[in-house]
Amino acid sequence: MSNQSEKEGIRRLRLGLLVLIIVSLLSLVSLFRGLVTPSPSVSPNVTALNNTNPQQLLSQIASREIVQIEEALILTSIIGVVNIIGMIVLRGGFNVLSKVVSDNIGIGSTGSILYIISFPLGIIGEVILFYSFLSLNFSTIFIGLPFSFLELILLLIGSILLGIGVYRVGREYNNTLVKVGGILIAIIILAFIGAILSYIGLGEVKPISESQNVQIYPVGQGVIRRDGSAKIVIYSSTTATIFSAKIEGTKLFTFKVNPVNLQPGNNEITIQFDDVSSLVENSTYVITLIVDVGGNSIPINVNAIYQGSQ
Repeated sequence: MSNQSEKEGIRRLRLGLLVLIIVSLLSLVSLFRGLVTPSPSVSPNVTALNNTNPQQLLSQIASREIVQIEEALILTSIIGVVNIIGMIVLRGGFNVLSKVVSDNIGIGSTGSILYIISFPLGIIGEVILFYSFLSLNFSTIFIGLPFSFLELILLLIGSILLGIGVYRVGREYNNTLVKVGGILIAIIILAFIGAILSYIGLGEVKPISESQNVQIYPVGQGVIRRDGSAKIVIYSSTTATIFSAKIEGTKLFTFKVNPVNLQPGNNEITIQFDDVSSLVENSTYVITLIVDVGGNSIPINVNAIYQGSQ
């Protein structure tokens, strides 16, 4: 696994998510601007035309809105272009990680493509609707509506696939923020929050290839006592944190580990389980430790003998 490629994939995902965050902010600004901009009032001269030429009146009123609509259309186009750039960057990140981490991540690339296709369709639909209003030819609205409808369908499917891709990245790196962010991205109305969480989470992860170079393993065989305490020795080549411990094949699970922080070298660890009366004396059990190394969780298995009578 290429460490540099993996880092590049993570970097591209973060950059793409940052672009999505910026696009969401621009969209909010555009929406707020549309809500607070007052509609121009009809002048007395235009009102006077009401009794003689309704078509001219409608044209005069529409002309007062043209500038605002053109500005909104330009802003929408800018947002669309920036969004496409972000999606291209995201797609590159998914493609890299799908090659060096897991093929399952590639679904995010598919979602990015659907997003990219949807934006030109949306702009075409908006342009048709704009000129329908400008020319007062409202029959052409029905030409623009299918483009807008198709855009919404592609956005919906693309958002779901994109969210799944981000979630799978979080799963591979065992990062809760990225996983939650992926779920929220799949829900279009919460994509902004999801992008922020995923961006923060990806900043915390380290390449899996780095974790694979770390050496953490048991030294000798451990012992489990009748009072539920287990004594083991763990060697670690780096600093790490023990999250939990479990005796395989049983329901015995605990967070009571002392010390929880591993230091380079041999570490004498004490684990406190609850009732261990179900264990068979002089039998060997496997204790699985979940150890966090630089944001990545890895399991460490330790053999330990149950010495109930001692």
